[in-house]
Amino acid sequence: MDGQPVMVFVSVIVLNMKLSSTASQTLDMDIFYHNFWQDQRLLAPNEGVSSNGSNVSGSLYKLDHKWADRLWTPNTYFRNAEAGSVSNILSPTHYYSVLNNSHVFMAVRLNLKLSCQMDFRKFPFDVQRCFLNITMTNEDYRIVQLRWFEFRIGRHLDSTEFKIVYTSYENCIKVYEDIGSYSCLFGEVVFKRNIGSYIIKRFVPSFIIVVMTFIGFWIPTSISPARVSIAVTALLALVTQQIQSDLNVSYIYSLQIWNATAIFYVFANLCQYALALFVFHMAQKSKRKVKQSFRRMTSRVSTKSGAAVAGETEHGSTAIELPTISEEGGGKGDNHCGLSGNHHQVPRARQRTVPVLLNAAKLQLRRRCRALRTRVQLHFRSTTRHSSVDYISRYLFPISYLLFVFAFAAHSASSRTKGAFFFC
Repeated sequence: MDGQPVMVFVSVIVLNMKLSSTASQTLDMDIFYHNFWQDQRLLAPNEGVSSNGSNVSGSLYKLDHKWADRLWTPNTYFRNAEAGSVSNILSPTHYYSVLNNSHVFMAVRLNLKLSCQMDFRKFPFDVQRCFLNITMTNEDYRIVQLRWFEFRIGRHLDSTEFKIVYTSYENCIKVYEDIGSYSCLFGEVVFKRNIGSYIIKRFVPSFIIVVMTFIGFWIPTSISPARVSIAVTALLALVTQQIQSDLNVSYIYSLQIWNATAIFYVFANLCQYALALFVFHMAQKSKRKVKQSFRRMTSRVSTKSGAAVAGETEHGSTAIELPTISEEGGGKGDNHCGLSGNHHQVPRARQRTVPVLLNAAKLQLRRRCRALRTRVQLHFRSTTRHSSVDYISRYLFPISYLLFVFAFAAHSASSRTKGAFFFC
């Protein structure tokens, strides 16, 4: 047109969009696609041209999609589109408007599937970028040039999974070697994933499961069924959750790190219990040896003392005088209880044997009571005692896991904020 390229103004209004699965990595977009340009070659129906060459009528004409072959339209295509179609629910949403017999407006509603290279390393705290690339097909940029008029997101866009934080658009020129340069348009949409559902469905349950396994450190070491069942049940639950939330990507992402850490702590709980049980049994074994050696020493001492008493009883012949009861009573030699001064010889060993036997019986009774008391205490301690490893694990495991949770939350929040503000 007069040696100047035709300026085509493009407007894109996004009605709805949805990110597909990680396997396909595509963006489904429903848009209104508007083009506006000027064509002086048009003639109004049943109307001619005046003597000065200007169009007579200034009316507005509405044309349906059947006029697409009769009008010149910009031959554009969406460079990163994998599939697309014109919305045709009741009738094709495609029409033209001609104003003043020269200004042409084209409107069409399109359903597009755009390729979008996503990065899920920070999933579910990820920020995704998707592009819209519109390029001319056969007209060089010196003949037709595309210019953005508007690129915006509709007000009623469904954003249950993602939140749009930023949009941008710019004009560009695509250069092909040995072919030419073509005008193009570039639009960008930045998404931020809504993490509310992931916190409720993924992070909170796994956190509770790991904390639940820490209760086992307060359960006595000898109660194996309770300790093992808690850890094994938690491990199976976490592995199942990991399988259900797995993404089809070849690299490690944030949710995998969280789940792997939770599984590591539960597995470490099982290994800790095995170590605690080993230490507990070794301590019990050493105590049994000490008790057995003490019993042997006690039995030797008691045997020697009993033999000494028996030998003294058999060979002792020293006589002592015991008072006898006087028949007449009275006299200066009488003592209390009516005992006379007359004496007769009694073996002294008999006098010693009676108190020794009584003391031995009392000592044996005391030993039996102590033995019974010791057995009861040992039984209570053996069923309620904790290993020294449990006392350390009560503080080591919870503190280290809470430090990991705080570090993970801080890193995820900072990377999510930086990723959102980077594009603004």
